[in-house]
Amino acid sequence: MPQNYPRMSSSPITSIGVLYTEKSLKCELYFNDPYGKQSFEYKETRKRNDFLKNFVEDLEEIINNQKSLVDSLKIKYSGLKENYTKNKVDPVINQIFKCLESRKELFQVKRLLIDAVDMSQAMRVVKLLDPSVLKKVEFCFENRDEDIDMEDALALVKWNEGKRMKLVFKLHTIRPEYLELMKKFFLHRTTFTEIFIYYKHCVHDYVSSRSIFGFPMQYETPGSTEKFIKFRLSHRRLLSARLVKLTLSNDLSAKVLGNPLIMKRVIRSLGFWNVQRLRKTSRGIRDCVDFLKPVTHIAEYHVFFLSDTHPSAYIKIGYRRSRSWLYGKHETSEDRNLLCQKAQAQVLNDFEVNLGRQNTCLEKLKFIFSYIDTLQKEEPSIEKFERVNQLTIQFLEKLKEILSARSHLLKVKVLELLCCTDNNLMQILPYLDPNCLKKIEVNDPRWEYERLGNRVKYPESMLKPFVLDKICQLEQWKSATELEIRSQPIPTSIQKMNITHFSRIWIEVDTISSEDVLYLKEHLLLSTTFQRFIIDFKNTTIDYETLDGLIGPPHRIFSETSRIWFFQMEVNHQFLKVSLDRGQSTSDYEGPRTCNRYLDTT
Repeated sequence: MPQNYPRMSSSPITSIGVLYTEKSLKCELYFNDPYGKQSFEYKETRKRNDFLKNFVEDLEEIINNQKSLVDSLKIKYSGLKENYTKNKVDPVINQIFKCLESRKELFQVKRLLIDAVDMSQAMRVVKLLDPSVLKKVEFCFENRDEDIDMEDALALVKWNEGKRMKLVFKLHTIRPEYLELMKKFFLHRTTFTEIFIYYKHCVHDYVSSRSIFGFPMQYETPGSTEKFIKFRLSHRRLLSARLVKLTLSNDLSAKVLGNPLIMKRVIRSLGFWNVQRLRKTSRGIRDCVDFLKPVTHIAEYHVFFLSDTHPSAYIKIGYRRSRSWLYGKHETSEDRNLLCQKAQAQVLNDFEVNLGRQNTCLEKLKFIFSYIDTLQKEEPSIEKFERVNQLTIQFLEKLKEILSARSHLLKVKVLELLCCTDNNLMQILPYLDPNCLKKIEVNDPRWEYERLGNRVKYPESMLKPFVLDKICQLEQWKSATELEIRSQPIPTSIQKMNITHFSRIWIEVDTISSEDVLYLKEHLLLSTTFQRFIIDFKNTTIDYETLDGLIGPPHRIFSETSRIWFFQMEVNHQFLKVSLDRGQSTSDYEGPRTCNRYLDTT
């Protein structure tokens, strides 16, 4: 290894080449200026194991210390005669495999060229690279005239998770069965942008190749020293009339994939996004997929109306995979209302398609209707607030139609609505499965704009109380366990809210009375799930003398307006803590807690 490698390590490596000949192992490193290219080489000695071991130790140090993206990684056996034996190849590939495997993180490589014993061994190396950055893979087998199991490369489809890449095969001899196999690769146009097949010898001519596919393809010009066949898998070409045999829209493919028995096996290997793409192929395939109702595994679905013309959406699938997108990016019109209508239609269509077959429970369904990016461009008037409010009403009316037309209620664990009213909530809540809903979280417009730093001020004339009279009668309300409503004071009476089944609550009411405090105390003492209620109030009719007569004297009096009670709960013999502060306009119920804990804190 060069003596100045530690000094060079401050300059990121852009490319790595590992070259193997019959008598030497060589590593070439390419840096950004000023170092350019550096290399180190080990000559073969009588003790071959030591020779290989010393080389690999240096290579492992380089690979483990590399933190940034490498443009290319080349693992090439050059200088060998054709049909070289596996015993010259196996040791090197296996050792390089161990170098990559020793890294704590996946190696980030943009382009890979690998010469391995067979395809399965090459794929072992590929799978140790980061799939999010790999754009091109070259499998080199041109130095041996033997059968290559190219089908093993289809493992790239699942490993690469739908990201697009170029695929290159370098073969000694191209055979008809290799071209037949290419048809399987053509089905994955969302993964492969181009497929090149370079070869030295061919057992058939171009005409016979064309008969295999039934369409023309790009190939070398007569007399060219480099022989290749190229397939370009862009969406536009795949959907063209001449390449119809590569699509799934022809009669034969549609009939095959329209068979539920076959389609069931196909979609097992596809992720959510690939299933969605498959549905767009033909009506028969779409109907077949919908009939099978594949599990979509959507964990969260968010829709953000931060702009009236460019709403956005976010989907989380599983533990880490997610995707977000912006609507209306390429729409242009002088009619702003037309742009809004188009954006809304796209959001609603995607919502219906993506969740139409949802048969598992969403962890969260979230909507934001603040239009903050639109409103803060200039000082908003009441007319502008009324306009975006009408857009929200219009959207939710159409969303209600979609939800009400479903064959079963949408399963959601957490519903979060930001910048909405009680009427907005009623457009969604009745159409959620009460057996799944656990938490309801709502911000009204004034609260939401305050949360956003008061970048715009909501007009006082548009403020409305958050009325729960109808909402609190819903089964969804009665089944949920957590409630957060940050809004204008709620006029509905506490005793008519149906809230004592909740485990956690944070709300603000218009008025609280001594009878309300007694009502909550009596019901919460019997609760097995209660944890904490925070109830702010605008007005109060509480008289402490009357309250003491109803619930007993307080455990501690902090001031004329603030005091605290403890009550032993009947179901678990722990204690309910009731804090009441008329000065801060807050009542706080906590429990259950052990007696010792309260004695320690009082």
